[in-house]
Order: sequence, then structure tokens, then C-alpha cells
Amino acid sequence: MWLPARKGADIALLRKHAKGAHELASLDAGWCDFAASDSGETPELDALANYDSEMMDNLLMYWHSAAKINSPITDNLFELRREVVDEAHGAKLAAAWEQQQQLRFEQLMAMGANGRDQLCFVEVESAYWLRQKLSEQTDISLCTPSIE
Repeated sequence: MWLPARKGADIALLRKHAKGAHELASLDAGWCDFAASDSGETPELDALANYDSEMMDNLLMYWHSAAKINSPITDNLFELRREVVDEAHGAKLAAAWEQQQQLRFEQLMAMGANGRDQLCFVEVESAYWLRQKLSEQTDISLCTPSIE
């Protein structure tokens, strides 16, 4: 079982019952702080916060099952959000995020080479990237949940 490097009661409970739990590479390098302007305003941060707030409000109404959370619609929205973030913050942040995603992917592939079944939890904003990367592998059959 691979778990994100996060804290909380849910993660602690999963770790308690997991055999050989490993942590995925941290995504911290893919995040940045915004500098405040001379007037103390952070327009980029405010715009992204508004975007996130509206998107999450809509998703919370849509997410009434695991299938909906793991749906192509959710993946598309978070892929679009990543493009917005990359556009706003430039190539350095985009490269750092991509590098951390690739590191996680390589960890999973290395463990998969051992022939062991894996259960992997990743942040919803990273799931689209991982699913896309896994679907590109010829020796992996990726199952996508159907929405009814």
C-alpha cells in the first residue's frame, strides 16, 4: 500500500492495518508561495483561491460516490486546474510538479516490478496524471470506473 505523505486520523488508520506501507514522494516542491505586492495584495493567490473555491463547491455537489470522485470528469477538471496554475506561475513550478509526479510513478513501477498487488492513494489533483501515465504502459491494464 502506498500512501500520500499526509497526516490525519484516516491516514493513521490505514497505516495501522497496512502491510509494508510506503510513502509516495512529497509534492512539496510543486507548490510555491506568492509574494505580496507593495500594498500587501496577492492578486494571483486571490484569483486562484476563487477558482479553487468555485470548482470545489461544484465538485462537492457532484461527488456523491467514489466512482464520481475517480471519474474522467474530475480528472479533466484537475488537469485544467493544473494548466491554470502552470500558466499563472511559470515553467519552474510546472517542472517541479511534473518531476515529483514522475518520481511517484517510478516508485510505483519499481514496486510493481516485484509482482505484488498495490493499493495506491493519491491526492485527487494528482490522480489524473497518474492514470494517464499508467494508461501509456503496454503491460498495465487500467480499469476506469463507470458512472451510472
